[in-house]
Amino acid sequence: MANWFEDEVRELERRPLPEDTRNLVLFYGSSSFTLWEDMPRWFPGYNILNRGFGGSTLADCLEFFDRLVVPVSPKAILLYAGDNDLDQGVGPEELIRYLRTFIARKRQALGDTPMAYLSVKLSVARLHLMHKFAYTNYAVERFLADQEDVDFINIFRRMSGRGIAPFRRYYTHDDLHMNAHGYCLWGAAINDYLTDLDRRLGGGLKVRPEAEESARRAVCETSLAEARARAEAARQAEAVPKAAAAE
Repeated sequence: MANWFEDEVRELERRPLPEDTRNLVLFYGSSSFTLWEDMPRWFPGYNILNRGFGGSTLADCLEFFDRLVVPVSPKAILLYAGDNDLDQGVGPEELIRYLRTFIARKRQALGDTPMAYLSVKLSVARLHLMHKFAYTNYAVERFLADQEDVDFINIFRRMSGRGIAPFRRYYTHDDLHMNAHGYCLWGAAINDYLTDLDRRLGGGLKVRPEAEESARRAVCETSLAEARARAEAARQAEAVPKAAAAE
């Protein structure tokens, strides 16, 4: 398990930290974070560090916790992992055992540092696991209800609660990874959490109080426009050889 991600983890360890390391908000987990390449601009009021890696599982996140989480002493942790575990045959109860161990390790190393666990997301490619994912999220939410230092962000409900047609628009052509629409939804959900957490900490998390919610909405609109431009460029590039072949 460890050797599979060793090169990527070493690269993350070598990657420079943000210039301003006050109150770091650490995003840790699997490819839904790894592929969010412009993550910091979605959260302009906070110092963001993205240490997502590959198609990692929650078990992998435990494996590399001491190397990727502990050394940066985050002020808050957002964890996303679990869908790969479930896809590989791990059951809901076993996933909760991994999460319980992760929380215990967090408390041992970082005390009561606040943490949020993002629910397992359902993707188009994994619709056959819908009931397993839904039950897992239900069980995790109940488990976390008693954990004072850990919150639950229900991404599953936000993404799939309005039916299959809106749900499909959140994903790329591979039906597994999210596009700009998906990250707009995640950005809003996480911003809501960070705003509430900053309030609970008495203003001890946000480092740029002047950053406004309107800035996040502008980032969302820009990302969607960029995605449309890339799709149009790809469409035109594909059309050129077809046109040439038809001549």
